[in-house]
Amino acid sequence: MLEQALAYFAGLDIWGWLEILAMVVGIYYVYLEIRKTRLLWYVCILTSILNIFVYWHNNFLSMTVIQVYYIVMAFYGIHAFKEIKEEAIAEYGEEKNPTGQKVAIRRFDWKTGAWTLGIAVPAFFALAHILRVYAEANGTALFPSQPYWDAFIAVGSMVGTFFLSKSYMCQWFIWIGLDLLTVGVFIYSGMYWMAAMYVCYIIMSCFGIRNWRRNGVYVD
Repeated sequence: MLEQALAYFAGLDIWGWLEILAMVVGIYYVYLEIRKTRLLWYVCILTSILNIFVYWHNNFLSMTVIQVYYIVMAFYGIHAFKEIKEEAIAEYGEEKNPTGQKVAIRRFDWKTGAWTLGIAVPAFFALAHILRVYAEANGTALFPSQPYWDAFIAVGSMVGTFFLSKSYMCQWFIWIGLDLLTVGVFIYSGMYWMAAMYVCYIIMSCFGIRNWRRNGVYVD
């Protein structure tokens, strides 16, 4: 068993090692998300840079491009998390959070949800069409429905990241649904390390829900 494991790792090329590195950094990112620290956004930038190479190599084009969106949102998230922390301190005071375990969150705004959905749905169809045409012209799809799954996961991830930056609890449920789909897609595509990473994401998201519910304080 040990010899087989050693032989496996010895046979990995640079892309295999990059996938493992992206998995490790990605798991650390979700751990920071559970704790809701600003550091998560800096790790998000690193994770996104690694994933650009991993997804591009495996022909997940929209998931490659969306990493740029993550990097942009990371800079917004750094500012947004600082702002909500200051609001929480102003409302509850430092004495309400002596151990630093409290998580400042906002109630979900259904108006925001409505316009987000209004943008996300047409964005999915437009992106899926573009990816399908590109895949048919270049023969890059690993399986026929890949452009649609790629587009759905990409657009859903954009929504999830935006909701995270707004500190909405519901972002965890979005990620669980998307991660379940992503695990299946990656296993089918032979990206087993990335699939393992998303399995860890699902488990950690459950802990995230628990932590935010237990330690969350609303600032609105």
